[in-house]
This record gives sequence, C-alpha cells and structure tokens, in this order.
Amino acid sequence: MAFATPEYWEAHYQEANGEHIDWLCQYSTLRKVVLHYLRQWKRPLPAILLLGTGLSTFAEELYDGGYSPIMVLDFAPTAVQEHQKRTAKPPRGGLTVVQCDVADPEWPEVDEAGMRYGIVVDKGLIDCLLTSPSGIDRASAAITNVWSHMTTPAVWISVSHSPPADRRDLYCLSGAAVAGTTSVYWHNIQVKRVRLPPLEYSSKTAVQGKETLEDYNDWEGAGLGSGPGGAPRGEVTPGEKARSATQVPYKPSEAGDGQGQSTGELPGADVFRDDVAYIYILTK
Repeated sequence: MAFATPEYWEAHYQEANGEHIDWLCQYSTLRKVVLHYLRQWKRPLPAILLLGTGLSTFAEELYDGGYSPIMVLDFAPTAVQEHQKRTAKPPRGGLTVVQCDVADPEWPEVDEAGMRYGIVVDKGLIDCLLTSPSGIDRASAAITNVWSHMTTPAVWISVSHSPPADRRDLYCLSGAAVAGTTSVYWHNIQVKRVRLPPLEYSSKTAVQGKETLEDYNDWEGAGLGSGPGGAPRGEVTPGEKARSATQVPYKPSEAGDGQGQSTGELPGADVFRDDVAYIYILTK
C-alpha cells in the first residue's frame, strides 16, 4: 500500500463514496487538544494550517466555530475539490484550500498568501510519508517545510501511530541537527496517548467507541521534552507500515468525558500497538 501517493487516496475516496473514515483517532478527540491551544492564545488568533485532512469536516467546523484564517493542504484532487465545494457554500471567506504535497520543496500558492501559522495540525501525515521508498527524506522535507511556515511561537499538533521511541529523532531531525544542516528546533515536545476502542468492538459496530486521552508518562524517558488522516480499524496503518521500513501544559481533565490521567501503564507502553495512537505537541 502506497499511503504516500495521491493515487492511493483517490482510490480510497472512490471506495468510501465520499464518506469520511477516521484514522488513528477520531477528530472529536483531536479537536479537544486543538481547541485547548486556540482558546488560550492571546488575541489576535493565529492562522491555522491543516495538513492532509482528506474528506474530514474538521476545517469547516473550526471555521464555523469562529477560528480563521485557515489554510488546508492536501495532495488528493478529490479531497481538495470537496473542501472547495464546502468553502463556496455557505461562503467561508477565511478558509483557503490548496492542492499541495507537503514534502515538495516549494509551496508557491501557500507562500503567495504571505502567512505564517501559529497552529498546525495533521493526523497521520508523517506515518503516510514514511511508507514511500524515499520515506525518511520525504518526511524530513515535510517537517522542515512545516517548521519554516510556522510563527514563533507556534504549536504543531501531529498524530502518529508510532510511539516516541520511533518518532523522537525524526521530528527533531536529529541526524541533520548533529551535522549542522537543519535549522529545525523545537522548544518543547509533549506527548499525549490515545487509547482506542478494542478491535473486537470496532469490527462489530459502526458506532464509534469511546477513546481515552491521557498524559504519556514516559515521554521524558523517551527523550522528548525541552530540546533540540492510521487506517480504519483492522487494516494495516501507515504507522505500522512505516515502522517496518506551548509550553502551555495541556491537562486531559479539561477535555471532557473520556479524558484523564493514566490509570496504569499499558504493557509494552513504548512499543507499537494497534489500539494506541500518539499526539505529539511540538512547540516552536
């Protein structure tokens, strides 16, 4: 499966008949984290950059909730066309949609807008890029591009199926940092863990099960702290395939039902698990 190609996603959207399927975790779970940072942001509100949202209505929901300007980037024509339809009716003047590969060295249409972004959000972007033959290079390019389009300060909220042991060096571009060939530097990185509904539950009902968002207690031990759209349940995810190849603290208890401090460590907490996703909060 080539999750890193527009062709894969075009075929996926055709099969889905325009229906959005949540990957990795539900957007309702991710939304709580995003809104936490938006609500504590001093006016004026930051520009928001959403990467690879697919057919999700997350961008439109944020805009209708009073948050703008918003820029949506996706490399799949069907996703871009769908967002453009929603942007046109009803009119959403502060929501811009651009067809763009985040790993491309230049983002001309984005740069023409002349904005830098205080909040960046993606769900599974890095996992997908890592499934290509040149996955590390493409993921590294995407991280560099995103960082260079962020304001200072800014927050990138990035969801992955892989634990910190598998993502720490990549998000920090550690190899390039040692060689002195990158300017990417994160002032702080926090990690939240999402416990997903059991696969047995997901396979027997179309109703979304309850997800639990919690602090990841071992994130400092994994080397994360101050310093330098997964697949439908039951399928191989980009994170699983890839693995084979601010400063404002977020308190889960503020997020509502299903949130809270961890009540106990999962067995093999820092090992890839199908029923766990991770939300990386990278502060520039």
